[in-house]
Amino acid sequence: MKKIIFILLLLPALAISQKIKIKKNKILFDNKEVAILEDGDERNKYTFKYLSGEKAFDAAYKAISVSSIQDHQYLEMTATDGTKTEIPYEILQTSFNSQKIIIRLLSEKYNLIDANGINKENVAAFFAEERESISEKYLQAAATAKLEADKRQQTVGRYKPYVKPNGTISFGGTQGTNIVGKVYYSASERAYVITDLDGIRVATAKETSKMGSTAAVVKTYTDETFEFDKGSQTMFTNNFSRNFGQFFVEEMVGRGYIFGRQAKKHQSDLHKEKVKIAKENSVNLYGVPGSVTDDKGVKYTGTVYVIFEKLEIEPGQQVAGLHDMNTIDDYGKYISIRYENDKGRTRIKKFSAKDGISFTAMDEGVEKTFYGMKTKGNALKKIANATNFGFNNSYFYEKIYEENGNMLLTKPGEEGTYVIKVKDENVGFMIDDRNNEKVSNALAKYVSNCKQVAADLKAGEFDVKNEENLIQILQEYNDCGK
Repeated sequence: MKKIIFILLLLPALAISQKIKIKKNKILFDNKEVAILEDGDERNKYTFKYLSGEKAFDAAYKAISVSSIQDHQYLEMTATDGTKTEIPYEILQTSFNSQKIIIRLLSEKYNLIDANGINKENVAAFFAEERESISEKYLQAAATAKLEADKRQQTVGRYKPYVKPNGTISFGGTQGTNIVGKVYYSASERAYVITDLDGIRVATAKETSKMGSTAAVVKTYTDETFEFDKGSQTMFTNNFSRNFGQFFVEEMVGRGYIFGRQAKKHQSDLHKEKVKIAKENSVNLYGVPGSVTDDKGVKYTGTVYVIFEKLEIEPGQQVAGLHDMNTIDDYGKYISIRYENDKGRTRIKKFSAKDGISFTAMDEGVEKTFYGMKTKGNALKKIANATNFGFNNSYFYEKIYEENGNMLLTKPGEEGTYVIKVKDENVGFMIDDRNNEKVSNALAKYVSNCKQVAADLKAGEFDVKNEENLIQILQEYNDCGK
């Protein structure tokens, strides 16, 4: 029988396996005869019979080789009327006897055999059930693997990698001069390592942990893993083997790794892609259509850039973004606009939120309006700024509601941070994560021009962390005195 990989599977605690024996063509469960087993008319095929001698079904072990290190195994089951079906070959308990493996599979997973013998009703139901053709699926997988192997070999033929006795890797065959990297054996790691021209570790090959296998397990800098097996030639020794290095390099080249400075470019491209995704997920505005109106009412129309937050590429890893000043607490304080002047010349102009300007920007098809202003109520923020020599406490806030010049705004990138700006005040009032009662009392002073709203705030009638309540406060403030 072709080599079968035995895998130990832990069965549920309540599933107590029968002790299986085969004695003179009789199958015994716990020393009780339950069925007859005979060799079939071909290799690795077995005929199962009832104790009466009546045939029940045939089971044939099949294997389709996908590669030198992988076989797909299954059982072809044949009923007495010729009906065929296929099931995966699974090892529920290790054994050196393949017949016992098959018997246990048919008993414990498919309930065809139990302590009372072969169950005729279960056999009928088993063959009546429709199943996918495992052999077709495995043949397709084998064909795909063959095609991929052929392509890899063609790639190897195109580059002609050659490993010199000292581990230097060159392209162009034995006479090639295009050096692209090095392969060596690391005794401390018990591994072969390939590095490129930048010294970047491109791949590591280690011995497999599978019993009796001579395969090498490879992990690349792109986190791809694969195995290759050349029999005894891939068995590890304590010294560098040029042959192993050659096989290792060819396997890598066949998969598209061409060393040189490929890894560095890959890392750069990957970083750019991560930055691109981070930009898309951020609240920053990178080169979107918009306009800026300065404190004198002059309007500039063009493309705006505003950085409200640092880009987080990976958890815990932040990088500065485009037009970021890289100074303390500059996020959300400045806007740049690229526009054409009256002479058709391109200009870039930068504005600060402290100048009291406003701007509009198209964000995914939606026009948003922002106002630069100072705010009350954020004393801790001001202290933090002063401590870090950042004395500018003005930021841009996005308008989400306005009535008669009274506005509710929010701070981009800080969920739950709102600003109320009433038209008879020069600065806004920030509502953040401070205690609700403290914020309410402070806000009452800010809107003291409307005694009723101020009184209701002091009385705790509003949850000022709720956006609808904030809009309600502005509406009542607007109606005050009517």
